[in-house]
Amino acid sequence: MTDIFQRIRGPLAVLLAATLLCGLCGCSFFYDGEDLSEILGATDPADENTDPAPREDRFTLSYYTGEDLDPYTSLSRTNSELLRLCYSGLFTVDGEYNALPVMAESYEVEGNTVTVTLRSDLLFSDGTTVSAEDCRQSYDRAKKKDSVWANAFAYIRSYKAVDEKTFQIVFRSSSPTQLNLLNIPIVKIGSIDAAGYPVGCGRYRLDNTSGLELVKADCHCIAGDYSLDRIPLLEIADREAMIYNFNYGRLHAIYADLSLGAKEFRSDSEIITIPTNRFTFLVVNKSRKELADVNFSKGLTYLIDRGELVSQSLNGFATPVWYPLNPAWTATKQAKLNPDIFSTVSAGNAFAEAGFVLDGDVREYQGKPVTLRILVNRENASRVKAAEQIGESLRAAGFSVEVVQTTWDEYQRALTTLNFDLYLGEVNLPNNLDLSALFSTAVCNTGEGAGVYEALRSQAVQVLTDTESVPAFVSSFQNAMPLIPLYYSLDALAVNVAVTGTFGGSVTEFYAGIENWALQNR
Repeated sequence: MTDIFQRIRGPLAVLLAATLLCGLCGCSFFYDGEDLSEILGATDPADENTDPAPREDRFTLSYYTGEDLDPYTSLSRTNSELLRLCYSGLFTVDGEYNALPVMAESYEVEGNTVTVTLRSDLLFSDGTTVSAEDCRQSYDRAKKKDSVWANAFAYIRSYKAVDEKTFQIVFRSSSPTQLNLLNIPIVKIGSIDAAGYPVGCGRYRLDNTSGLELVKADCHCIAGDYSLDRIPLLEIADREAMIYNFNYGRLHAIYADLSLGAKEFRSDSEIITIPTNRFTFLVVNKSRKELADVNFSKGLTYLIDRGELVSQSLNGFATPVWYPLNPAWTATKQAKLNPDIFSTVSAGNAFAEAGFVLDGDVREYQGKPVTLRILVNRENASRVKAAEQIGESLRAAGFSVEVVQTTWDEYQRALTTLNFDLYLGEVNLPNNLDLSALFSTAVCNTGEGAGVYEALRSQAVQVLTDTESVPAFVSSFQNAMPLIPLYYSLDALAVNVAVTGTFGGSVTEFYAGIENWALQNR
């Protein structure tokens, strides 16, 4: 695996974790199944394609017919990734969570205020000039409750058009990573193009002159020639139809939801994995007296072989971590943290420090054997498997373990009522890498009082502002252990091997660089 992406060629037999709702509904950073999955009401593709679809000699993408192609409300990954080719933001985010200017010619950061000067040659796809007022009105639209971009405004205090080419954003706090939130699409508000879609400023525009296509847009977002001037779009009704058409060569690149396994994909495909901010962790119920000692949590973090966990539960399609920071982030990489702290010896010592004494093969607390209940949502097969693996490790350490699999509603109730000893949780953190959600009871319910980890939360913010070092924060985290980090998930893009180009360069655009991809004759 490279720093940004991993490729797998040849026959595929991997299973990637299913997207799961994993947190309380009140927290805006948790996954929503409709937001982030491609389970779109499957129909039998044979109903539409009685014979294998002929291979196309033109590079082709897909769009889902079950929703409007709207850059602010499209929920499916198929459509949202497609629309990012037509509607640019001020910035994009590379594979190491660094913001890169797209529509911005220059920008200045002063405290929590970012002043962006738009490129002087920037145009919408209808040939009109992009103004700061267009940015302001686009942010007004993105802020609405029905917008998939609304969460960004938890961090944005205000914004305004200063003059024709100057747009200013004021964040609620200062941090270089706040720029990562400024990939909100900019459109010409109130405008509809000839194809019936909002006018955008992107590499392509939608055209329906002879079937829906992406057509090169002269918006000056990307310099140089395009290898792909036109990209035909194939309408699909559901995930099964998409897989079918990809396997038979009618589609050449798709968002690869591997929740049902990659055996669906034929061998003439390539899987490119892309970092995400989707973080999976284990939480200890510290309201239970015998589990409250931080040494018990330390014992857990030493005991879990995360490399084995990721290999067995997710077939390697995640990055194991023992700290909460995203391992893809530049600052985390530069800190050169110890890649692995797995040690059964250290785990045993920590458990003993917490009062869990090994009597023969049985771990006891105050002379009584200990039983631990691990709570997991049964609707996520990979997480159930991870819980079982963690349970086996605890059994090997002398604990009696029960893995409790529940429905989503039961899972929520158990978290709220602290009816667990340990639970597996997952949160989708924002692209500005803010860890604040991890220190809230809505995400990490340890049974302790509100604010108990406020100092650690403040230190995490200081890491983002470069006023605290990554190693210092990780050291403080290890001493407090509000949760046990497990892994950051990876997303995936499936590409036909006949396609050549550079893939996986952005965490916010699956099709980054697509204008320079090429389809080779095979």
